[in-house]
Amino acid sequence: SNARIRYQPVNFKGPRRKHLQMNLISQILILVMYHSDGVLSFTPFNHNRVVSQEIMRNTVSPHFGGMDSPNRILFPKTLLCASSSEKKTTSKKSKQQNNGSDNTEKRFATKLEEMREKDAGGEKLTQAFCDNVLASCVASDEWDSVLDVLEVMKSQGLAQERSSYRACLQECFETGNGASAREILNAMRHADVEPEPIDISLGVVAMCKNDKTEPGWWRRALGILKTTADNAKEGSGVVPVDAYDAVLTCMANQRQWKDASRLLNLMEQGFNPDKTSFHPTPVLSTYHAVVENCVAANQAEQAVQVLLSMNGKGVQPNVYTFELVIGALSKKQLWRRALQLLDVMDDLNIPQTVVTYNTVISACARAKEVGTAKSLLIKMRKRGIQPNVISFNSLMNACAGAGRWKDALSLLKQCSNEPGVEPDIITYTSAIRACARGGNTRRALSLLDVVKEKELPLDVYCYTAVIDACAKAKMWRRALGLLDEMRQNNIQPNDFTYSVAISACGNGGQWSRALELLYQMKEKGMKINVITYNAAITALSKASRQNAKQSSKLYASKRIGPGGKNGSRVDVDEEQLWVRALELLEQMKADGLEPDGFSYSAAIGACGAGGRWKEALELIKIMQFGGPRTRPNKIAYTSAISACGRAGEWEHAMKLFSDMKNQGLQPDLVAYNALVSALRVSDMADMAFDVWEEMCGKKPTKPNPVQGRRASAKASASMSPDIITLTNVIEALDHNEDRDNIDRIDQVFAEAVERGIILRAGLDSSYEVDLSGMSFPVARAACRHIINQFKNGKESKDPLHDLMLITGVGKSHMYDNHRQNSEINVKDKYRMGATGALREHVRAILRDEFEPKIFSTVPERAQGTVCVKKDMLQKWIAAQRE
Repeated sequence: SNARIRYQPVNFKGPRRKHLQMNLISQILILVMYHSDGVLSFTPFNHNRVVSQEIMRNTVSPHFGGMDSPNRILFPKTLLCASSSEKKTTSKKSKQQNNGSDNTEKRFATKLEEMREKDAGGEKLTQAFCDNVLASCVASDEWDSVLDVLEVMKSQGLAQERSSYRACLQECFETGNGASAREILNAMRHADVEPEPIDISLGVVAMCKNDKTEPGWWRRALGILKTTADNAKEGSGVVPVDAYDAVLTCMANQRQWKDASRLLNLMEQGFNPDKTSFHPTPVLSTYHAVVENCVAANQAEQAVQVLLSMNGKGVQPNVYTFELVIGALSKKQLWRRALQLLDVMDDLNIPQTVVTYNTVISACARAKEVGTAKSLLIKMRKRGIQPNVISFNSLMNACAGAGRWKDALSLLKQCSNEPGVEPDIITYTSAIRACARGGNTRRALSLLDVVKEKELPLDVYCYTAVIDACAKAKMWRRALGLLDEMRQNNIQPNDFTYSVAISACGNGGQWSRALELLYQMKEKGMKINVITYNAAITALSKASRQNAKQSSKLYASKRIGPGGKNGSRVDVDEEQLWVRALELLEQMKADGLEPDGFSYSAAIGACGAGGRWKEALELIKIMQFGGPRTRPNKIAYTSAISACGRAGEWEHAMKLFSDMKNQGLQPDLVAYNALVSALRVSDMADMAFDVWEEMCGKKPTKPNPVQGRRASAKASASMSPDIITLTNVIEALDHNEDRDNIDRIDQVFAEAVERGIILRAGLDSSYEVDLSGMSFPVARAACRHIINQFKNGKESKDPLHDLMLITGVGKSHMYDNHRQNSEINVKDKYRMGATGALREHVRAILRDEFEPKIFSTVPERAQGTVCVKKDMLQKWIAAQRE
């Protein structure tokens, strides 16, 4: 070779030394092979691409030189060097992305063969033909063939003109070969061929197509756009907006809404007449791409702002723009904002379609705004827009979420009567879900029969909705039957189907069947999620509580049950289901699942029913030191308080109650009742009375450190006690029958009457009082309250009549029954359960606790009623006045 190479060696260091040197040698050999009379002068660097670019810059041979040289080099090393692994990898991915890559390669081979034949036959080749063949080689990543084409062009006396670059970029654009397009743009600059805006556009769009398989290419494309705009001169033109739209679309795929907004701001500078901008002004498609970025990133409000700004920029949004933004608002349940956009569409005279209304109805449905969604359906009809099945399905989905089964069935009927609209399986499934949520299992089952009659394609969602309805009605047998029916119809149950089936078994007290379903999922290799585990733990918790209630009868004659103290009675789950509940918690962790607050709460409930208050407290501690999803909630604290209460551990119950407040959780009525129950079991009458006073707002509430004094007082004042609170407080006070406690019982009962908790009006006469369902202590307090009204002058306001006390069949409360003496007084009868029916208990109270005695009768045709004759009342009232 006659080439003269001036080479300044550089000492490469590190593990890549040999690799870098070999690539450097390969560059030199390629250049020398095709340009033997050239003179190279370069200084190698420690990066392959930099080396190749330096070679291009320092080329001094006329064969490598200016635009007029017919043999100047066209491409840098990264395109020609077959040893470049980076290029091979990128080319491979671009080929995989291109669905027509096989056709492209065939087209390339055909063109190359045609070129060789014409050249061998001495035919004169045109510039356009050679450019086309060269472009096919580049787009197909056939770099050896590129060199062949260059040799043919050299022999034909053809140069690589601007058209050659343009053809290569066009082919890369069509095949989606962004990597090669980028190198071609670099080669143009090295050859002093300044890319025109159309060249930049073709290269950028090709690079964006590469982004689908190699995320991140959009950043390189964006860099080219910004560099081009920064270096642009007056009259050089701007890159077509299509290139910008392509970059924005790639940003949407990666949810880069902030970058998209910044790029939009650059483009909007073109709207300013006082400022020169080399970015194209945005068009409708540009704004659509930016809105899609905001929607993809769940930035609904930002999407609204972009939409509202369009009209001020002279770009009129269309119906698709609004539907895109309304859809984003729907996902975030921003239904009011969606309704506002409907008004904006009216202001801009943009026609609304059924899709527009369906999207807004869906937004209302997600927010459970059934009334608003129904009004939209009416508005559609008034505007002459006929609703379709999707309209009804969206609206019925709102009814299903709110449990409004009557509205759902009404809409189902409307859908059936709507011209051109036929209810589908989704319509019936939504109606079934509404019935399930509303507790109307019978209608849910009848709708399933209708679906079968219409021969609609039953799916897993429909069956799951029906099984859920059975679960809420404790119809576990029917639920399991439907599960079997699914398998017979080749419909595979999903994890949610098993969850509701497990819940059905749990609600029906069939904990063993619930666990069996869980094991079936494991055997089938199904992934068990937190919801399914929670359903199984809840089944154990419910069964544990039921076992505890049944076992309480066995311990009715014992003042101290297992684990109890201070004379408390502890309900015991003899099957020890709490152990299984804790095992499921550990199994969840072993499966890589983190138990949530519901998981721990259900397990704490099982421990409480089993008298395992220590385990319940331990679970609370685990929750307190866990993550945000495991922090104790009201349910967890309440279950732990109940567990301590059953065991007579009132101190721990009080501490848990205090911890709940300190964590910023305002106790609800259930928590207060759990605390009062714990105090009742432990015979802490004074504290139970104090809690009553606090709930009634008569006692200052300790300020919540998180909510503050004012918020704590307001929350406490709004926490009105109920019949459960009343029963627990009165029974706690009734355990110690001193005068002070009797007075407090009367005070508590009077406050309950004043609040409408008990003895509510509603019977035919004020002389008819309903005592049915009351516990013995509450009935005792009620009798004192009623009779004392006559003492305080009730007969002076209304004419005196016979007093009718309705007791019903009665409610037996079993207490210690150590003595069987029928001659004991009424107080002992109450304490020992010798009086088994509420009716006889009330008669004994009237007879033994009032002076003079008040005797009563039982009407022959009203065996659940105690009657005190008017004469008896007059006699007692007269005695009180004496």
